[in-house]
Order: sequence, then structure tokens, then C-alpha cells
Amino acid sequence: MNTIQLPLYAAGDEENGIRMRPESIHEEHDKKENFNYKRQPKNQSSPKSVPKEKYSIRDYESCDPQKIEARFCDSIPEESRCPDGSAPIYRQILNDEDRLVRQYRYCAGDPPEIDLPEDSFIEEISIDINEFKEYPIFASEISSNPNKFSLKNGHTHFWASEEVQSFTSNLSGSTVRIRAIPVQWNWDYGDGASKTRDFPGEAAPNHTLRDETPTSHSYSDTGTFQVEVTTLYRGEFSVDGGAWQAIPGQAAVPSEPIEIDVWRTEKELIANE
Repeated sequence: MNTIQLPLYAAGDEENGIRMRPESIHEEHDKKENFNYKRQPKNQSSPKSVPKEKYSIRDYESCDPQKIEARFCDSIPEESRCPDGSAPIYRQILNDEDRLVRQYRYCAGDPPEIDLPEDSFIEEISIDINEFKEYPIFASEISSNPNKFSLKNGHTHFWASEEVQSFTSNLSGSTVRIRAIPVQWNWDYGDGASKTRDFPGEAAPNHTLRDETPTSHSYSDTGTFQVEVTTLYRGEFSVDGGAWQAIPGQAAVPSEPIEIDVWRTEKELIANE
């Protein structure tokens, strides 16, 4: 019969905690097993993701299109116009507290690049100037008196049509109405002369070549000249029957040109027999 001898410990060793009883060994094992595999630390939760800051975009013209006296930068002479004659646009980036973060100045059709991630912007239904230009806005029609004819140094009277145009789109399940409103007519008379008006002119049945009008032009040379007009339209949109909101910028729509034949007059003396 084999006997197992247990190691002997000095009396002082037991007092110093060196000797471990069997139940103490099992307790220690359970503690380690529970700690390593079963028990989670109390009050410990997975780290929360920090929400991204959201931004919104606001565009507005340097000249308020809602105020007639402020249209086309007439009230701000030092404000330079865009190449197509329209008013420049200011784009503001606002945080969720409506505080200004960035501001850019640009011309219609040439928006600035924004140095913020796209997924940080709040989605909302809006129409910008580029989308506005994609609608089939038809041009003004040109008329003249005399009809496509003039005399050298005479005053040919011109006028253009004026009509508010409406469109309807469905965006993100909402009905969006769009209006294109003519606000400016830029004339090119084909002889190097030009004129800008905020009204289209009107028919003048009793007009003669001796009568000068706000939209007439006098040719100092004879020949055939091509007359053009570019109409600027400002836009508005309404979502699901809500209030009309301005679309910053204008769409420049060129008209089909017409040709004017300019003649000269000659005086002859005829002797009486």
C-alpha cells in the first residue's frame, strides 16, 4: 500500500499565509474563473458614438429680389454683377443652432465647393439655381415697329413679351410648385450698342421713326443687324401648398434674334417743266 506524504510546513509559515487549505484553493479557482469568463465589471457600458454636427445651407442674393427698389443691385452700386448681368449670391453654412459657420460669394451656375462632409447636412426640400435652370423656361419674343425695318438715324421701337411661367414637380413625395418671373431684359442691337431695362417695353401703334421711346434704338449706319434680348428670370418655389420661397440667383434665357434692315433716305430735287 502506497502512502502519500504531504509536505510539512513550519508553524510560522501557516501564520504567514503560505499554507492553503483545500477549500481555499477551490475558492481561489472560482474567483479566477468567474473573473475571466463569466462576470462583467459592474456599471460598464459600451462607448457611445458622438453624434455628428448637422449643418444647413442658406442662399440669398446680395440684392433682395422681393424688394423692387433693391433689384439688380441698383441699391448697392459697389456690388459687382455676374457675367450674365445677374446679382451675385451669398451662400451661408449654418449649424443646428442657426449660427454662421461659413460664407461664400458666387455667381449663378458656379456654386462654391463646401469643405464640410456631405453626410453632415440636413435634408430638406429646396430648389437651387442650377435646378431652376433645368426647367423649360421659354424666352421672351421680340417685336419691332416698324416691323424688322428701319431708316438710318430713325428710332426703331422694340419690345419683348413678359409672362410668369409655372411648373410642378414631385420631390421626395411632396408636390413642389415653381414660378419663373421675368425681371430684367438685356438688349443687344447688333451694332455694338446694348441696353438693360427692368421692363420689357410695350407696343406703340402710333410710333413713328421720329419718336424716341425708352426701348427704342437708332442706327447710325445702314445694313442688316441682328437684335437679341436676354431675359433674366427669378424663381420661387412652394412645397405642398406652403409659402413661396425665393430661389437665389436668376436664370438668363436668350431669345430668338430678329434681323433689322436699316436703309438710308435720299432727297432729290425735281425740276418743274
